[in-house]
Amino acid sequence: QKVVASIKVSQDIVSKVKFIARKRWIVAASRDCFVHVYKYEKELETVTSFKVHDGDFVWCSLDVHPTQPYVLSGCFGQIKLWDWDQDWNCIQTFEKEHSDDIRELKFNPEDTNSFASASDDYTVKVWSLDSPKSKYTLFGHSHHVYCLDFFKRDGQQYLISGSRDDTAKIWDLQKKECVHTLEHEYEVVCYVFAHPSLPVLITGGRDGAVRVWSSTDFRLKKKLEVGAPVYGLACLMGSERVAVAHFDGVSVMEIGDEEGQGGCEGSSNENSIAAIDS
Repeated sequence: QKVVASIKVSQDIVSKVKFIARKRWIVAASRDCFVHVYKYEKELETVTSFKVHDGDFVWCSLDVHPTQPYVLSGCFGQIKLWDWDQDWNCIQTFEKEHSDDIRELKFNPEDTNSFASASDDYTVKVWSLDSPKSKYTLFGHSHHVYCLDFFKRDGQQYLISGSRDDTAKIWDLQKKECVHTLEHEYEVVCYVFAHPSLPVLITGGRDGAVRVWSSTDFRLKKKLEVGAPVYGLACLMGSERVAVAHFDGVSVMEIGDEEGQGGCEGSSNENSIAAIDS
């Protein structure tokens, strides 16, 4: 529960950070439309930084391909694919179909040639890496869509998205339609997360609550209070502990299988990134 390394990334807000574990790198996107890459060995060392869009101070998102040397960036409605084995050259520029900021990009773990994007234009789009045009668009949210994740249920793939319209929506990717809506008491669902080994979906919002939902029947199983707006969730495969990034810091909570309410344990400069020793 201590910081083991930190580095100044940008004068602007750092909007997204991901591990590239097989390279022992961290990749970060900042709102000046730069992507920054760092080694994480004994300390954080700069690998490279490059501009992904000519805009400035807009939301910038990214995701890392699970097997290929690819990083997706989304900035000012524009999505690009970068290959670090080709000296971080852009190898695909996707058509600018989103009319507003792209809040989240996520590769499909079942079909890594495809990915999804969530946007402030109220839509979710599904794409293929080998085409500049999207495959289809999911309509249904009535405000900005901030986050998304893929999950499986009964052997079939679904997608969950969270929005400023008080909801998280469940999408059937075969039917390409919303099949369930998870209602929230507060206006913004800032983060959604499908647990990698438990049959639960987790949502976090600006009301300072983490909600745990069944991914089989979508009922609310548990509500956990962190007391500050939630902006990120993560966990390890096989663990019931979830790391929660929120306005006041980083906390760790046990979600468990029992139902009810609970709290958290443990606990920031938004222009920097830090590694927390577990």
